[in-house]
Amino acid sequence: MAKSAGLSGLDVLQEMAARRIPAPPVGRLVGVAGLEVEKGRVGVGFEPQEFHYNSLGAVHGGVIATVLDIVLGSAVHSTLKAGQGFTTLTLELKYHRAVAARTGKLKAVGEVVTRGRDIVTAEAKLIDARERLFASATSTLMIFTLPGTAGVPPA
Repeated sequence: MAKSAGLSGLDVLQEMAARRIPAPPVGRLVGVAGLEVEKGRVGVGFEPQEFHYNSLGAVHGGVIATVLDIVLGSAVHSTLKAGQGFTTLTLELKYHRAVAARTGKLKAVGEVVTRGRDIVTAEAKLIDARERLFASATSTLMIFTLPGTAGVPPA
């Protein structure tokens, strides 16, 4: 993304929240909206729809995993310097309640728990307006220098 070149991760996410930089297409695909950003913490809204359903009439676990993965990665992204990237090493999810269209709007919040030089641990939760927990996740992510920056040759 040329518009984000030279920006820190926090700056990129703040530009996305202000809609000056387009958000990644996966967010549109699953229907997240309302990006809220601060360093080390990110939230998004998620409104379950029938097109998210599995064959049992509930939101597919993979959709929920994607929503939580978005806020986990974004929380880590918000801590990065310009020229840094990240990748997920582990993702552990727990499903606490079924999610369906009748559940109504939910919020996914991801937060950095520990951040070393190369390895970050983050946690996320999917909650409703009454703070009821529908799913939670923990992720370990690795930080790296992006190709073409800081002496790393382009791929």
